[in-house]
Order: sequence, then structure tokens, then C-alpha cells
Amino acid sequence: MNPIGLKRGYRTPFVKKDTAFASINPVELSVRLVNGMLERADFPVGSIEHVIWGMVVPDANIYSIAREVVLGSKLDNRVEAYSVSRACATSMQAAANAASYYHVFPAEKSMTLAGGVESFSSVRPVLTHAASRYFKSLAEKGSFLEKLGRALKIPVMKLLPVPPAAREYSTGLTMGEHCELMIKEFKISRERQDALALASHKNASKARPEIRTEIIPIAGVESDSLIRDNASMEALAALSVAFDRKSGTITAGNASPYTDGAAAVYVISPALELAVKPDAYLKDFEFVGVDPDSGLLMGPGKAMLNILQRHNLKWKDIDYIDMHEAFAGQVLSVVDALNQPDYRKNSYGVDYDPGFLDEKTLNPWGSSIAYGHPFGATGARMLNQAITYLARQNKQFALIAACTAGALAGACLVTRQK
Repeated sequence: MNPIGLKRGYRTPFVKKDTAFASINPVELSVRLVNGMLERADFPVGSIEHVIWGMVVPDANIYSIAREVVLGSKLDNRVEAYSVSRACATSMQAAANAASYYHVFPAEKSMTLAGGVESFSSVRPVLTHAASRYFKSLAEKGSFLEKLGRALKIPVMKLLPVPPAAREYSTGLTMGEHCELMIKEFKISRERQDALALASHKNASKARPEIRTEIIPIAGVESDSLIRDNASMEALAALSVAFDRKSGTITAGNASPYTDGAAAVYVISPALELAVKPDAYLKDFEFVGVDPDSGLLMGPGKAMLNILQRHNLKWKDIDYIDMHEAFAGQVLSVVDALNQPDYRKNSYGVDYDPGFLDEKTLNPWGSSIAYGHPFGATGARMLNQAITYLARQNKQFALIAACTAGALAGACLVTRQK
């Protein structure tokens, strides 16, 4: 693929669910971000002819989040739009889709706004099948007593709403439970996980001045609320385990929290580059699947390896690596797998040696444990951060990667030169 131009976008502050953005639904959160971006645009906003937007947790009242963002914002209502969802890599997929489009139609002079949102504050409990059938039956003919009689035949507990859970439909396990299995396989200690979490907070805290330029204040909030500037190993060690009470090591401190937020990046057609200069280029991307039984969240390693091999790059050639921190144990399991030739060849199917990956080189500006993880927005957050880092540090290559539900993963290679 020919490199496709990227212009750094913006994001909202990332905040803990049920706090500052609790009363803002995902459409409104997205619209506020987009309007803020349009006000700050240093190019003709009429160049934006496409919007690709996503969110992961469905809302029955929002049929197309992308189109609602267009219609609710100051974008021209004639801008076409479609929605995407690839779990935690949703807005990464949005940017990749835009790049693919311009690869096929390079002569089109336009830009695409690629992004996503998640509002965990807006997620509502769901009805059981029994309750759903009953409430639908209320619209059928029959007296009040007949309808009441139907309700009395249903056990009360089946009429109560059920809170949604991040549980894999195919396996019945949550992501955290799957990650505990990976941690046990690779023998990742609790101390090592807490150390990575601490590094994420410290790196994100130091990067606040750099990241501030990417954030558009929303509802009076001007900065991320989840970064712990005073995080310590002692505080992390005091937290109780979250999933496996007997022998688990994942806690609220070494896992990414449920977060509200939105983020977007601009993708530029080759024909528009003379008028709108890219800040960086999307040189390559890769989306992969792995066997859930071999580690549901192990996919980032395979995606990154494929990119490195295609471009004959080593880890030492990459100036900035952001591996989404769903869990510290997930990141460390992937790192250990990447440093094992047999695992690379037999499990990832990639017979390529990129050298040794030092976990301490990862996420120099922090990642999702510190910033939070609004599923649909994390990919765009990572892309914007990579663009900013390369510019500030005058560096060349950034590689970002994210695991997702369904034993999938994605990765993107970003460069400053075409």
C-alpha cells in the first residue's frame, strides 16, 4: 500500500464512567468533539467529504452513530458516513478503511474524519429473553388481567434487567478471565504487572504537556481524569484481585478502566496533499485473528510481526511503540511471546526475527491503563499520540497495536516521511 497522509486530530478528555460525562450520550459526546475540531481546523472544512465513526457497545436508539455525528454537528449534512466496529481497535479500523479507500481512489481531493466514541455511562441493562417476550406481549390483545396473568407465570428474577458484561459469546469467559489464563501460561508475576501499570501512569503524567494539545475540553473538563500522578507500587499492591480470587493477579490497578471519551484523526487523499500537508503517513496496517484457546488477547504480536517482516524492520528501528494496555498481563504475555522464536514461528506463523523487545521501551507516553479505554476511541487516541510523539521528538517510525474481543487484533505503522 502506498503511504496515505494523516493529519493529527483531537480527542475529548478521557474520564471514568459515571462521572463528568455521565449525562452526555455517545452521539452528543462525538458531536461536541467534531464541532471543536471544526473550529480549530486550519484547512477548508469542506474538504471533509467522508466520516467513518464507530462505537462498540450497541445502543438500540442509535442506528448509525457515524451518520448521526454528521447530522448533529456543523459538518455539511451531505457528507456521507458509515459506522464501524472492531471492538478495541474500532477507530484504528476506521482510519485503515479510509486509507484503503484513498489507495483505490487516489485522485479524489478530499479528507475523511475517522474516529470513534464510547460512553460506558450510557450503557443500559438489558432484558432477559423472557422479559423481552413479556413486554412485547403487552402490545397484543387481551385484558389487563390476562396480561397480568402472563407476567405471573414468569419467575420474578427473569423479569429483572441484566447488567451487560464484557463476556466472550463463544467461550463464556470475560476478557479478564482469558487474560488470567495467559498470565498463568507465561508465568507473569503480579509485581511485574504492577510495575508496568506504574510506568504507564508515570509516563502519561510526564506527557501531559505534550498531550494537552490533542484535547478539546468538554463539559468543563480540560484534561484526562484517570492518570494517577501519585501512583506507587505500594498502592497498586494493596488492591484486591478482580477475576480469579484464588490465584489471579489482575486488579483494577493493572487493568484499563471503563471510560467515556471520543477521538478522531484526519485521513488525507493523495490528491489533496498539496493543499493540506500531512503530519505523518499511515504506511501499513494489519488486522489478524488468533485461536482463542491459545490466548484470546495474543493477537497484537502477530499483527506487529507481519508489519515488521514486510518492511524488514527491527524493534530497534521503531521509535515509538504503543501497545494498548487492556491488561498489564496481556502486554507482558505478548512481549514474552515475541521474544520466543518458537512461539513466533509455531503460534504466530511468522518466521522472522525482529530482535529483542524490551518491555521498558513500550508506551513512553503511557497507554490505556493510565488514560482509560473508551473502546471505540482508543485506536484514534493511539494514532494521534503517535503522530504527536514523532513530531515532538523528530523521529521516524511509530508502531501501534491493540488486542480486541473475539481473539482479533490490529496494528498500524506510522511514519513521518512518505
